Amino acid sequence: MKKIRLSFRGSLLAGGALFGLIVLLGLLAPWAAPHDPLHVDLLNRLAPPSRKYPFGTDHLGRDVLSRLIYGIRTSVLIACAITVATLCISLPTGMLIGYVRGRVDQLIMRGIDGVLAFPDIILTVAIVGILGPGFVNMTLAIIAVRWAGYVRYIRSLVQKACQEDYVRYARLSGNSHVRILRRYVLPQVWPQLLVYAVWDIGHVVLMIAGLSFLGLGVQPPKPEWGVMLHDATSYFQVAPHVMIFPGLAIMLFVLACQLLGDHFSEKEAAK
Repeated sequence: MKKIRLSFRGSLLAGGALFGLIVLLGLLAPWAAPHDPLHVDLLNRLAPPSRKYPFGTDHLGRDVLSRLIYGIRTSVLIACAITVATLCISLPTGMLIGYVRGRVDQLIMRGIDGVLAFPDIILTVAIVGILGPGFVNMTLAIIAVRWAGYVRYIRSLVQKACQEDYVRYARLSGNSHVRILRRYVLPQVWPQLLVYAVWDIGHVVLMIAGLSFLGLGVQPPKPEWGVMLHDATSYFQVAPHVMIFPGLAIMLFVLACQLLGDHFSEKEAAK
């Protein structure tokens, strides 16, 4: 038991501290960033890390650290907003078809199975390719693709919860369907759904960075981690810092999401 509790605390503290620090830096970007992320200084292009520029400068002389901090607002905060929006759309749908079932459930699930038959990144690229590159189209495409997986997962959780005896007793007691879903089913579904959502935020960050790297997402000169990686590909051999630091930022945030997800998963498994 002590080892389990230490594991709980370790993953929660490490993941929570890392996640909170990154989000806090993004919220306080105007005060935390040492320089203007869009300021061009060609005389200092590809400068190595120094006291003035702790992470060096890119090919246009812009401060890499400042762009990383401002990039949190695009890469992380937008990923959190996309996850929340996906939850708001998929939660009512997944609970409804999981509770009611029938022909509507089968029809929706056939469509969802068709969407999930394709890798999410390929389907997202296809949608953005049709709509056109840009931040708004990228956001809509990610929500549309991630929505299907959320609905399927929520549906399975609801069907499992509805087999419990207390839900059957609630039906026999004359409770309305809305009350049963809200009071008896949702509390059982929400903790596991939270674990899934925390893990998925890291996945969404990777999707945003990947689409921006391909030129389909966030467009330059807006600071974003995937855009920074794309700009650094031509200069990696002469100035490796321009690619190393954005890659580390993505890795650390995904690690934070993984640690938090592991904590909640172990906590649910220990119940």
